[in-house]
Amino acid sequence: MTEQTRNAIDRISEGKPIECSAEAYRLEIREALVRFALACIDINDRVRMRTALAEVNRLDKEHGDGPSAWAPDELRQ
Repeated sequence: MTEQTRNAIDRISEGKPIECSAEAYRLEIREALVRFALACIDINDRVRMRTALAEVNRLDKEHGDGPSAWAPDELRQ
């Protein structure tokens, strides 16, 4: 895990938005955020899980990675 990815996870834990390049996001930050959300499920921390998934959704939209995983039908209208 790179320093940039660690910083991204730390920012999520603090409730702050992640700032990263599209390349860094696609290469490893997105996967790390999803893994972090899954780890939060294991420890029953739903707030951080939802925060991490919301950040994945926001960054997917920001970096143009396709339709939202939360509401794909809404984006087609």
